[in-house]
Amino acid sequence: MPIAIDTRSSWFYVLVRERDLDEEKQTRFELRPLACGELAKIEDHLASFSAETGEARMLSGTQTLGILRAGLVGWENFPDRNGNDVSFSGTKRKLNGVEIMQPDDSALDRLTPQDRRELAQAIAEQTRLTEEQRGN
Repeated sequence: MPIAIDTRSSWFYVLVRERDLDEEKQTRFELRPLACGELAKIEDHLASFSAETGEARMLSGTQTLGILRAGLVGWENFPDRNGNDVSFSGTKRKLNGVEIMQPDDSALDRLTPQDRRELAQAIAEQTRLTEEQRGN
């Protein structure tokens, strides 16, 4: 039996490379599953094709940014190189009647390319999982 996804709910994610650290040293990223329209818009822009040159391109960086802009809604315990907490910056928007934060590019610039890919993958996987798979 299918179980409904709540795109207004969120969960915390710890990067694989930090999972062996003590909890108080881990950065916790707040993520949420994507709404159907958000996912469709992102997937529609995954590839491009030029009729002139016959060239096809996979736009994986664009997809990663799109997923993060929609599914990254905050973070905790994210220090800069001086040890000061970096605040999450973005704009508030409404999704299904609930206000969420959408990160701006200055927030996403704080993440390494590797971390951006891992977080985007976690959001995409959680969006596509069944409720039974999520419970495991």
